[in-house]
Amino acid sequence: MSLEYIRENGGAIIYLQQEGRGIGLANKVAAYALQDVGLDTVDANTHLGFPEDARQYGVVPSLLADMGIDSIALMTNNPRKIERLLALGVNVEGTIPMVVPKVNQYNRKYLETKKERMNHRNFGSILSSDPGSIISSDYSPLEIVTPDKKYAIAEEFVTDGEEMAANAVAVALRDDPNQTGVKASEDGYCFGRRSVEDAIAAVARGELIVVVDDESRENEGDFIMAADRCTPKAMAEFIRYSSGVICIGMEGKRMDALELPPMVVDNEDPKETAFSVSVDATSEHGITTGISATDRAKTSVMLAKQDSKASDFHRPGHIFPLRAKENGVLTRDGHTEAAVDFARLAGSSPAGLLCEIVSEENPVEMARLPELKRFCKKHGYVLTSIADLQQYRRDTGL
Repeated sequence: MSLEYIRENGGAIIYLQQEGRGIGLANKVAAYALQDVGLDTVDANTHLGFPEDARQYGVVPSLLADMGIDSIALMTNNPRKIERLLALGVNVEGTIPMVVPKVNQYNRKYLETKKERMNHRNFGSILSSDPGSIISSDYSPLEIVTPDKKYAIAEEFVTDGEEMAANAVAVALRDDPNQTGVKASEDGYCFGRRSVEDAIAAVARGELIVVVDDESRENEGDFIMAADRCTPKAMAEFIRYSSGVICIGMEGKRMDALELPPMVVDNEDPKETAFSVSVDATSEHGITTGISATDRAKTSVMLAKQDSKASDFHRPGHIFPLRAKENGVLTRDGHTEAAVDFARLAGSSPAGLLCEIVSEENPVEMARLPELKRFCKKHGYVLTSIADLQQYRRDTGL
């Protein structure tokens, strides 16, 4: 329908690889199997462990800018798309309805779910009760009655659907249960380009992401977020699950402007992590002892501000600035550079907070990839890797 509209009226299509509302083709096949036996499109997604809509749109503003498009009329019935694009700064001037001309026994339940559970608009009266419809408005899953029991046929396939999804996901590197660390595949990615796009969108929303480095390097996962988006709550989240040594990756020229010298003259760190002297913002900015989540969040935001001065900080303190290499992860494959790159790509000041995640299962050790996958799934964090970010920057030139 959208292609026909564009052919007749003009327009543009931006294709994002987000099949099945973002859960991927293999998982969508499993969702379809559940829908065939009575679950609606929302319940099918959630039963398989996915949100009802997992699509992300963080890359759209830059694509529109590259195309020279300042505002759009969006072809959609979905208010979530409008809300997400507006939140990303896209000028959405209106919508163009995309509605099928007629409801039948095959599409009624799907359209009703879209309207009633996903708040889709523009359907008008096409979903009004149709006495001649094979599927009535109170349609429910088919039930089988036997002499000794009654059960919904969906129950038999629910487990099958879960197994289908598990098998499909296990094939993907991202959920390979035997994967002990990150190693880029032939295309340069580990978790895939979309993991980077999702991470950029999450950072733009002020969220923490989890970034892992190569298995042959530290083989650790760090929390990363844009420093200028840090809140006391976000800082408390950092501290709760991490080593508590909160660092901030910064560009060298900015550290020079703030008079942040190296912590030592002769850096003997095996990974050449470039620590500067630690800092707190001064009491004029509301800082007390400097160690609380509130104080550390204030210091982090101050360090990210482009108009902050050296006199706004005293030394030593409780936040550890790290000098990032120029050109970020394309020069050095470290979390310091990844933090700066993610903050910059998300449209924030090029300063990113980072801290290593401690194992919940073995608190005397750092969390490694198998546990980090479970951790991210449990808490809802986006997981990506430095290898993925490197390849994304090569592909996009950003």
